[in-house]
Formats: sequence, structure tokens, C-alpha cells
Amino acid sequence: MNYTLGEYLYLAMGECNGHKVVMGIGYTYEYADKKAKQFEEASQGKVKYIDVSVVKSGDKEKCKTLERQV
Repeated sequence: MNYTLGEYLYLAMGECNGHKVVMGIGYTYEYADKKAKQFEEASQGKVKYIDVSVVKSGDKEKCKTLERQV
């Protein structure tokens, strides 16, 4: 994906008690992924990291879902 930094936001999504929650937000996939993995570890398994939603800055709907990297 060729883009300008800040054009898209990456929202690392997880599941907690049956609800979809945001675990990390970043201007890059790598940062959102890193923060979500830290969140999942700190929650001791109570929050499960699922995937990353890509949202164009200023939009309300995601434009793409990326699988989490293991």
C-alpha cells in the first residue's frame, strides 16, 4: 500500500467479554500491532487480539481489514 504518513489510521482490534474493542492505534501497521500485542499480554488473556482495521483519516468506515502478524 503506497500512502502518505497520516493518510490512514491502523486500529488493532480485539475481543473482550464478547465485545469488539480497539487495542491500539497507529499511523503504521507495525505500531498498532506492537501495542495490541502488549495489551493482550498485559491483560493475561482476557482480551484477544484479532485483526487490524485500516481507516482513511477523516472517514468513519474501515476500508480494509488486515490479518494480524504472528
